[in-house]
Amino acid sequence: MEIRPDFAEIKTFEEFSKYYWYREELQKICKSLGIDSNGMKAELNHNIEEYFKGNKVLPKKKTNGSDRKFSGELDLQTGLIECGFTFGPRFRDFFVKQTGVKNFKFNVDMVATVKR
Repeated sequence: MEIRPDFAEIKTFEEFSKYYWYREELQKICKSLGIDSNGMKAELNHNIEEYFKGNKVLPKKKTNGSDRKFSGELDLQTGLIECGFTFGPRFRDFFVKQTGVKNFKFNVDMVATVKR
């Protein structure tokens, strides 16, 4: 079994791809490179791949919620983009009411679908 080198010693994305990286490690690498460190493993890998290509995927600007256009009541007709959908408590509460599942949680597939 080949020992994984430190990221700083890796010179190409192909070499980087030979090794298994945990999401937390990918986030730490992205932060150290000054690139976007948010997202799932596939997105973080993509950001690192772009870095090796000479492209910097910059972190997205954070919003405080005050610039969202929609502040009304959520219902089944509300558009995801229109309401500024996030995986936060407001939307979790909405899904609790809709599904009747007390401890409703967004799963990995839901997050991946919305991000696509």
